[in-house]
Amino acid sequence: MSELYDVIIVGAGPGGATAAYFLGEAGKRVLVVEKETLPRYKACGGGLSAHMLEKIFPFSFEPVIETCVHTVAYAFGESTVSIPAPEHEVRTVMRDKFDAHILAHAKANVRTGVAVRKVTQRNDRVVVETSDGATYESRYLIGADGAKSVVARDLGLRQGRTMAAAIEAEVRVSPEVQSRYGGELLFIFGDIHLGYAWIFPKADHLSVGIAALRPGRGEL
Repeated sequence: MSELYDVIIVGAGPGGATAAYFLGEAGKRVLVVEKETLPRYKACGGGLSAHMLEKIFPFSFEPVIETCVHTVAYAFGESTVSIPAPEHEVRTVMRDKFDAHILAHAKANVRTGVAVRKVTQRNDRVVVETSDGATYESRYLIGADGAKSVVARDLGLRQGRTMAAAIEAEVRVSPEVQSRYGGELLFIFGDIHLGYAWIFPKADHLSVGIAALRPGRGEL
């Protein structure tokens, strides 16, 4: 018979890791299953509210902060609107360090490098089977495994969802360009139907991306 947990969390991104932290603090027996080995790269602009982090979490995120942002800018065609951000209110992070930082504070059993193969719901528990042949059981299950969620697939959730597509690159630029964009979150509208592009600063490079709902072939 497999071990019975209070909660199994599938996915160790910010949502899953945060759930693991607070459930562990509440004294629950928690298992986190993550298909990748942490820390792992995740495409993401990584812009966050420092106030939110300080309000929700009792530990510091300073070890994983990339930059402090002073301006949020919105561009449309030839026009740009720049809004000053309160001092140190907006930060950027790299998701590999950020996700692992939250999970490192969680009182949970963690299995990384193992994918969930199947989820089965029974009357009094949920059964999770992993790619290495192991089986785990819990009273509750949290599906935090992203757009292609195995949990959602097996439990019949989000069947009518609308998917977006995105491309991102981590770009090292000249000191002049890094200085130009180094303290600003820039959102660019007008060139992509039902989408936008962005430039987010990191400590030694820029995260540059483009996203849209239902883009046509080759549009991005």
